[in-house]
Amino acid sequence: MTGQEERDVLFARLFGIMALIQSKLVFRTKPLPSSTTSASSLESYERILVDLVNLSERKSWLRESAWFTIHLAVNELEKAQVDWKGEAVQKTLEILFVDNKTWSTEKLAVGLELQSAYPESDWKSAFAPAFKTPELLSVGNLGTMSKILKVR
Repeated sequence: MTGQEERDVLFARLFGIMALIQSKLVFRTKPLPSSTTSASSLESYERILVDLVNLSERKSWLRESAWFTIHLAVNELEKAQVDWKGEAVQKTLEILFVDNKTWSTEKLAVGLELQSAYPESDWKSAFAPAFKTPELLSVGNLGTMSKILKVR
């Protein structure tokens, strides 16, 4: 593929995932009337998050848009009424923070949002070893946060 074709494919993938999230198909509880496909699943949500993280790491110029789409997914998850919501929150932490140790300003923003939405989650293991305490905005974490914000 040429460079332009590769960019087109990456943007198409990102746009497609964003469209799925914004259409609320990722978190539907009942199958669509015109379809025999089952309702959304935890596996499809996980696949979407993994794809978005991979897109963000593939090209630096895609990172901001990919993490914005992750932000959209996290917002929709918070509003979702799916049976697997609790498991999805845990998988989100695992995929975004435990499996992916690279920090960026976008990841920091999503981390703050998730921490606010799900304060009862295990933030200590999610944010370790990058952060000293599980509360991102604590004084002990300011040095790490400033390094992340400076890199940009």
